[in-house]
Amino acid sequence: MTTLREPATRTGLLTTVLAFTALVTLLTHTMLIPVLPGLPERLGASPATTSWLVTVTVVVGAVANPLLGRLADLFGRKRVLLLAVVAFVLGSLLCALTTDLTLLIVGRAIQGLSTVAIPLGISLIAALVPAERRAGGIALVSAMLGIGGAVALPLAGLVADVWGFHGLFWVCFLAGLPALAAVHWLVPEVPANGERAPVDLVGATLLVLALTALLLPLSRGAEWGWDSPLTLGLLGAATLGLAVFGLVELRRRAPIVDLRLAARASVLLTNLSAFLTGFALFVNFLGTVTVLQTRYELSVVASGLYMLPGGLLMAALSPVAARLITRRGGRFTLLIGCAGVVLGFALRLALDSSLWHVVLATTVISGGAGLAYSAMPALILDATPPAQAAAANGLNSLARTLGSSVASAVFGALAATGGLPLFFLLGTIAALLATLVVAVPVRTRPDIS
Repeated sequence: MTTLREPATRTGLLTTVLAFTALVTLLTHTMLIPVLPGLPERLGASPATTSWLVTVTVVVGAVANPLLGRLADLFGRKRVLLLAVVAFVLGSLLCALTTDLTLLIVGRAIQGLSTVAIPLGISLIAALVPAERRAGGIALVSAMLGIGGAVALPLAGLVADVWGFHGLFWVCFLAGLPALAAVHWLVPEVPANGERAPVDLVGATLLVLALTALLLPLSRGAEWGWDSPLTLGLLGAATLGLAVFGLVELRRRAPIVDLRLAARASVLLTNLSAFLTGFALFVNFLGTVTVLQTRYELSVVASGLYMLPGGLLMAALSPVAARLITRRGGRFTLLIGCAGVVLGFALRLALDSSLWHVVLATTVISGGAGLAYSAMPALILDATPPAQAAAANGLNSLARTLGSSVASAVFGALAATGGLPLFFLLGTIAALLATLVVAVPVRTRPDIS
């Protein structure tokens, strides 16, 4: 594997650039939450239609992670990362310049391509950074998943209050420009070492169709009705599409997703824990924000600020995670992280009488998730050939996205009926299952090259 043989300052600069790029592109996930309730009146559309501004980004991002990850292994990781940041900048600019809902949805779809920045950043660090500093860099970039959400919510509320709806997109556009320049000038290219075979267009098409058919009802099922023909039809089509995709990929010499690699016990269990942890973290995020805004009648900005300690703790724990990974291994660190999420949910269920109890519980959950997210890429990289690192991390990111999408769907089904206690209980169960999954003993393979 190629590594960066330069001073620590150069390595630190590379890590900072990739972490900043990940943080900037993650603004797409939560930036519209503060303004979404007012968009139907502003844009002259129904709430169901304006909600596509969030749904389309989730769907495109989920599809883009494994697909662009594979293309990065084939054609160069820096090249695809630049493409992702360009998509973020152009999508932000399009949304900033228009009030047409169709163009806004197109712009948000283009922004969704940029969510591949985290798995690509992790794979670049794995290829370019010396082994003794690699765990810290991966932990920092991984922590952006939580830090981005914690920072973006109050920031988006403040920006929307001062500059309005379009101010959010101008901020994204302006933040994306230095990220693009930094990646272009400061991130070295990793020589493409994936198998130079024709791109698996059939597999890519099947993956896009199957994941779209799966994510649409998960995102919109509460609106359409979980027993509606549209919801059931799409779920059935997704099941059939994924089955056909699996059969096709197993016959490909250079598949878009290597299912044999994904089926390795260490990779499979790590991705399963990613799905469950993603579910639990989004339960914490959605449920806690709802409690803060309804029970304690806090504004969007104030509730976002109360969520901020969790994001700051995730950042503070990234060097701790790096040391744990180096000394005790990724699986031990992942186990500690999942146990921390369980502890946070236990506090949430046991202590529920004051505002500081809510903040304490959500902060502990975020800290545990930060440790877990830092450890997952290390485990994936340990079990993956270097030539497939970007695709494997993209698949892990997809697992997290699916977990958060399922949590959003469950939230939509329960929130309207006052089901928040059950929602938090489901988050607790998911965290417990993630811990049990990680505790399963796995025989490591000595040679993956």
